Amino acid sequence: MSRHFFRALPLVLPLLCPVTVRANTPEDILGLGARARGLGGAGTAATDDFSSVYYNPSSLASCPNRSFTVDISHTAYALTMDAQPGDPALEELRDQTRVYIGFCTELPYGLAFGMALGTGLQNPMTLDQTTLDPEPQYLFYGEPLEQLSIMVGLAWRIFDELSIGVGAAILVNSLLTVDATVPVIDDDEVAARLHWELKPTNAGYVGVRYQPIEQLQLAATYRSALFHDLDARAPVEVEVASVPLTVDLLLESAAWYSPQQVALGGAVNVVPELTITADVTWYDWSAHPGPFVVASPGGDATSVAAALRYAPREDYGFHDVWVPRIGVEYRFEDIGVAVRGGFAHRPSPAPLPRRRSNLLDAGTNTVAVGGGYRFGATRGRPHGSAFGPMAGERGGDALAAGSDEGGINGRVDAYLRLHAMGSHRVVRTGGDVQEVLNDYEFGGNVFDLGVALTVGWF
Repeated sequence: MSRHFFRALPLVLPLLCPVTVRANTPEDILGLGARARGLGGAGTAATDDFSSVYYNPSSLASCPNRSFTVDISHTAYALTMDAQPGDPALEELRDQTRVYIGFCTELPYGLAFGMALGTGLQNPMTLDQTTLDPEPQYLFYGEPLEQLSIMVGLAWRIFDELSIGVGAAILVNSLLTVDATVPVIDDDEVAARLHWELKPTNAGYVGVRYQPIEQLQLAATYRSALFHDLDARAPVEVEVASVPLTVDLLLESAAWYSPQQVALGGAVNVVPELTITADVTWYDWSAHPGPFVVASPGGDATSVAAALRYAPREDYGFHDVWVPRIGVEYRFEDIGVAVRGGFAHRPSPAPLPRRRSNLLDAGTNTVAVGGGYRFGATRGRPHGSAFGPMAGERGGDALAAGSDEGGINGRVDAYLRLHAMGSHRVVRTGGDVQEVLNDYEFGGNVFDLGVALTVGWF
């Protein structure tokens, strides 16, 4: 009898998982905002625009005026694997284009509000899930970077030297119930009823920004975990020789996984025109349950359901990592131009593949260059906690004539980054480890570039 269930299971699983999950959100891997990415992603203490909703919501209090931003970026892949004849092929990584719309505004009583909405243009909200699969996949790159991002933040300037902020990243979770009839012997069509329950979930962001002296800014941010949590219970009726038998399956997954994080940062004005900023971020990757769907018998499993051969659970060996970042910005204030550069090193939270799964990742160095140009009316900074001048401003003496009457300004920022992953060789150990690939090497580069246009008014 069991062979009939083995035949039925491939028919059932596509119904349960209509659309392979890697572990990340776009902001954790690529950052947010053209200026911050030009600084190598070191934005915890240095952001002053909509990107603060991710890096540090308390920094929204330092937005120089109300502003609206359109940010467009493109990611190109040159990651490879030297598969041998007969090995599974590397999952295709298509180049991606992503758009963010951001907003930042001051409110009464020392408050400020910001938001960011981002999406990939190729296929927003792609979710392609499978059970444990030996197909080689780059853990942090690919279709999940196209997902929809929704973030909001609120800051409060307690006094000139100190601001605090809270924020949230929003996602929709799913509860799926599937009732299906799968004919094994005859040629009748598969019939299924799917019931979805959608509920919003969110990650909480908390940040603080402190300026002990005029030239120094210190900041810290905490971000809780966020992921798409799927809990799918599927009572499946399998017909064997016209005899209906019920199989109760349970599918579980954690997709679009963003781990719990703590970021510490500082920024210093060495001279009025030069800012150096540095971050270090802890990522709680050891809590990640793994990027695949886990299939198991349902809660009231019958002997039939328990007899099915399910894909095995696997310990992926994820571990926590610390990611350092550093950035430098020099401003030519008279002409409103800023030039930037940055560096980051991301250790891999995943060990080299050692069992059935082939999740590819390794330590990656990121080198960034960027620049910006500010134009239009300038506004003085009545609050001393606004860190340093923007390009084209002159700090505390920038209270321009007519600024009380309001004005309009703009900023264009651009960046280019190279993410270099060294070449690594995977050697299969044999023995009791399931061999699904021969020995192989993987590695390569990822390029991303972008431009942002900001319109501001006061």
